[in-house]
Amino acid sequence: MFRPGNFDITDKAIEKMMLPKEAKVLEIGCGEGETVERLEKKYGYRLTAIDKSLEMVSKAKKRGLKADIKYGDGEFLEDIPSLSLDAVIMECVLSRIKLADEALHEAYCVLKKSGKLFISDIYMKDPDPEKVKAIRIEAERQSKIMEPYPAPGEHHDPSKVHDEETCSDECAEDHRKRFYDFRFDGLFIKEPFIRAVEDIGFKVTFWEDRTADLIEYTKENFMRPEGVSYFMLIAEKGD
Repeated sequence: MFRPGNFDITDKAIEKMMLPKEAKVLEIGCGEGETVERLEKKYGYRLTAIDKSLEMVSKAKKRGLKADIKYGDGEFLEDIPSLSLDAVIMECVLSRIKLADEALHEAYCVLKKSGKLFISDIYMKDPDPEKVKAIRIEAERQSKIMEPYPAPGEHHDPSKVHDEETCSDECAEDHRKRFYDFRFDGLFIKEPFIRAVEDIGFKVTFWEDRTADLIEYTKENFMRPEGVSYFMLIAEKGD
């Protein structure tokens, strides 16, 4: 599993979030279940974990944990009750989710008031301002033909990704390739991303660059692509 910093980033997030005893936590993109196991055994949390790979779900279940581990998609959390969780965790996964804003919105829906969102992922640390501007302009242009995500408190209805009567198959596919001003080529852009998270209703309480962990990790595993950095973010659900 791609895990810069081993569990150092995860443990720091747990320290910062100050979750209640036996907190109810959802991990989106659990992989083989390493983080699920750590959060259950070290911290005593009650875990729900989902992954879009049935192979990963099977491997995670073989750990013999109490956690509810199952197939699931971070874009659609309709089987998880609203206002039911203390924390949602997405480590190295949001950059790979097509509808990132839907995943953020769904996390907002299932969290209790003051619930915590923890994200760690790749980003552009020092992007060219002109490039950022061009990305924003294109995102604004494309947003005119995209439907917004539901209002806070409402789960996304996957059957309404587009209007069947007015949108062609090609248009429907465009919705699955939504263009964001906060993410380009899989890399997040800090300021627009924080703004997107807060527009949904969160308050970002912590951001830290963790590129040093990525550099150390890639020394042993693969070459780090030019311009790729790493961050961790913690946000709290507002009213």
